[in-house]
Amino acid sequence: MFPQGTGANIDELASVIPISDGSVRTALDTGCGVASWGAYLLKRNVLAMSFTPRDNHEAQLQFALERGVPAVIGVLGSIRLPYPSRAFDIAVFNSMDCK
Repeated sequence: MFPQGTGANIDELASVIPISDGSVRTALDTGCGVASWGAYLLKRNVLAMSFTPRDNHEAQLQFALERGVPAVIGVLGSIRLPYPSRAFDIAVFNSMDCK
């Protein structure tokens, strides 16, 4: 999905979003697949909650959980997220995983 890799994508984001200075502490990653975006953010002291949109991504989600990345399955079009307003500093929608 990211031609230069997830790390390079986050580095590019960090050029316009203050990821490194502690301003961003939480992130929401929807359409996460194996949650590589959340895993790279975790290395930068940002806690990401990763959602995968379909239950057929169960194996990918399990892989994310085994790496220590918080992740859940959720049909985002039909439920309200169980988080209060402003719970996340940034959010990303990985549309490649949400076909």
